[in-house]
Amino acid sequence: MKKIGILSLLIVLSSFTLKAYAQDPLEEGMGLLQKNDCTGALPLLRKAVSEKPSSERANLYLGSAFLCLKTLDSAEVYLKKAVSLDDELAPAYYGLGQVYAAQKKYADAIKNFSLALNYDPKNEEYVISLGRTYIAADSLDPAMQAFYKARDMNDKDPRALEGIADVYRAQNIYDPAIENYKDALKIDSTNIEVRLKLANTYLKNNDGADAYEQFLKVSELAPDNAQGQYQAGDLLYVNKRYKEAFPFLEKYHELVPADNKALFELADCAYNAHLFTDAVKYFQEYIAKNPNSLEAKKSLAAAFYFEKQPTESYDLYKTIPIDSMNVRELVRYGLAANAVHDTNTTIDAWSRAVKLDTTLSEIEYFLANTLFAAKRYDEAIMHFQRRLALDSNDVAARLNMGLCYFIVMNYQGAVSALRKVVELKPDNYQGNLWLARALIFDDSLEGAKDVYQSFIKIATSDTSGNHSSDLNEAYRQTALYEIITGSKFSKDRPEEAKRHYEDALENLMIAVKYDSKESKTHALLAQDYALMGKIDEACKEIKIVLKTDPKNEQMIKLQKSLGCQ
Repeated sequence: MKKIGILSLLIVLSSFTLKAYAQDPLEEGMGLLQKNDCTGALPLLRKAVSEKPSSERANLYLGSAFLCLKTLDSAEVYLKKAVSLDDELAPAYYGLGQVYAAQKKYADAIKNFSLALNYDPKNEEYVISLGRTYIAADSLDPAMQAFYKARDMNDKDPRALEGIADVYRAQNIYDPAIENYKDALKIDSTNIEVRLKLANTYLKNNDGADAYEQFLKVSELAPDNAQGQYQAGDLLYVNKRYKEAFPFLEKYHELVPADNKALFELADCAYNAHLFTDAVKYFQEYIAKNPNSLEAKKSLAAAFYFEKQPTESYDLYKTIPIDSMNVRELVRYGLAANAVHDTNTTIDAWSRAVKLDTTLSEIEYFLANTLFAAKRYDEAIMHFQRRLALDSNDVAARLNMGLCYFIVMNYQGAVSALRKVVELKPDNYQGNLWLARALIFDDSLEGAKDVYQSFIKIATSDTSGNHSSDLNEAYRQTALYEIITGSKFSKDRPEEAKRHYEDALENLMIAVKYDSKESKTHALLAQDYALMGKIDEACKEIKIVLKTDPKNEQMIKLQKSLGCQ
């Protein structure tokens, strides 16, 4: 329902104006009423009714004054008295219709508007009010009939076209609604309310460009019309067109800075439009007025984070009870805590988040990595598993889970995880390297040798860094496999054993080239030379090891057994 329509009633009442007599309270009251001075008119019209209680006009005007002041119960009393004195007094029925419409007693309002129209069938005001009340009562067919009748009575009245458009819009029939709003604006292009309705209908019809054009027109027509600015911004805001809504809400805030609800919408609009600098500014202003608003604090904390002010974000989140946070807020709190290296808070926030929402795949990964870095390996493995349940092809998660298994000496778990890494990405550098290491600890030397050989191909073709140390390890561990295998054949098949020792020597020579200072390589060379009967070479390698590790018991023992000088 639109405005009560006091002005319309005053226009209607003007046709009942009596001849002016000095000191006549009825005439004086009516004059003030026509000037919309309802407060001034009231005592004069009270006096008129007290002097002439049976005057239908005095009761009509007094009821109208109460209606103007929105004192609806008193308005009803005197307007009813007026129709009891003259049961064909159309303006009194019209006034009663307005009273009931304001009280949302639509059936009574329709009845009285219809009676008014019955006694004054050419009065367009009555028809318009009747149509609007039918819309409020969701009686759209009779509403449409009323507005068409009003249009036929006066095709230059934009209200009839607006009413027709309103009925179409209420039925979600947008194209004819748009056309009728446009026709109404052709008659009165300055009507802000109709232009806002047109913009809103464009939005519902998924025509954002034309809607925005109308909102801009509203702003141009009424830059200082606070309500127009707010309606434009609010409609765009409700429809989640935050970037477009922002300038209207900001203008409204300039005009009405005390409106807290609109200030919150403005801040929230800036946040959702990713205008985080403005969001920080307006949320801070809102919180200054509403220091206990958790919702505003949470949004401000998030805005700080996105503005790359993690310390401010973290400090603000700490003032908010963590039990009051939803999943999204817990995630952001964890991000802020992680940025300032508060590991315990990061783990707490993200653990709560993934408990509330088991689909947070990325946060499961972040949480697992944070637990890994905090050396809480068993917990990290659990969250890596949850991440992989959501994304089984995550190579990084499988790799890190494999490393956790390796650290806690669950080598079978490590091998299983790292094999999958290599299956998913055969050229994964770390996956191959750690799989080979895990296989050694899982007593699968031949498997380790095969993986190390694959690793050598990957590392030697990768020019992104210096891989000397890792290549030394790969060739050295391959040589170790050959030595151990050769030792198995040393008694029964010495020639085959010799071939393995020679292969080991070849790999160790390459290993030395990659890292000549690695004592493990020289120690293995000493053993291999000794097995091949090359005593001088073995003794030379033993000396190299003992220079850096003089207490190496294995080398000391070998030195004695070989009789090295």
